[in-house]
Amino acid sequence: MDKLYDFVAKHHKVLFGVSIFTSLMAVSVDVNQDGLSLIFADKPLLILYLVSLGLMLLAMLVYVDKRRIRELSDSIKKEIDDKDILAKSVPDLTSRQREIYDLILSGKSNKEIMSILYIEQSTLKTHINHLYKKLNIQSRKELKSKAL
Repeated sequence: MDKLYDFVAKHHKVLFGVSIFTSLMAVSVDVNQDGLSLIFADKPLLILYLVSLGLMLLAMLVYVDKRRIRELSDSIKKEIDDKDILAKSVPDLTSRQREIYDLILSGKSNKEIMSILYIEQSTLKTHINHLYKKLNIQSRKELKSKAL
């Protein structure tokens, strides 16, 4: 089922076009002196097949869209949960850790932070390690992604 899903997701636009085309083929008309007439009027099974094929393709596309929306929604909920966890942890920081947290988020390097706060590298690293431990993160990149 996943292979079919991947195929439909990859060729979504083409399949949408094919579904519209097959449905319109079923009701295509011929214009002549007598007026309008269905091209396949004498082949009702072909009309039924074309309409069924078009509807089946549309149903697959709707299923794929629903699944994509559900996956995106779950992803967004997870990000919000991660940010909520981080936001709840931030008030637990000491004032110095909060300063370092804000400076990291503003894009400052360790050297710039040491210069701004007048602290040694070992002190800064200790604060950063405590900050990471309290926020349950591993890196500066993770800190920025969860904070944003």
